[in-house]
Amino acid sequence: MSTTGQPTRSAAPMPRRHRLMLLLAFEILVLGFTQAVMQPVRRPGIIIEMSVTPHHVVT
Repeated sequence: MSTTGQPTRSAAPMPRRHRLMLLLAFEILVLGFTQAVMQPVRRPGIIIEMSVTPHHVVT
């Protein structure tokens, strides 16, 4: 019973399939973060030389 005297209705239990999907999503996130920390991908950046001419913009 709630404080208003009305009976409380409990939520329907989550189906097993939904629990498994949530568990799989969490596992994928943890695995992705772990791989990102253990084996980071280092790619070379793009080098842009700035123009020495005044008021010129590199596009």
